[in-house]
Amino acid sequence: MRLNELPPNLQKKVRAALAVSCPDLESDTRHAPFRAQETERCDSPCSIHLHSIRKRLADIDGLSAKAVIDGIVKAGILQDDSPRYLSKVSFSQEKGEPEETIITIEWE
Repeated sequence: MRLNELPPNLQKKVRAALAVSCPDLESDTRHAPFRAQETERCDSPCSIHLHSIRKRLADIDGLSAKAVIDGIVKAGILQDDSPRYLSKVSFSQEKGEPEETIITIEWE
């Protein structure tokens, strides 16, 4: 599921969480502080795929998912990032513009 496919209230929470976890993100992703307790968390395991579109390709170890996953947990979408809730993390990348990162979360 892409961020723009989430309900508007969850989009705002994810963007806020990412702004806290990734302070170097573009300014249009920053929002007011969020409250994780206001979001219903999913108890089933999920997988997360990060697809990065950049002007230049990066080393795969340079595409850190930690900040993104921490933001998803802080937003209250996942209970935590343990194997009980997060079964798989994968990455892909391509050259292109505009630069963006597409986060796909699939629940099992």
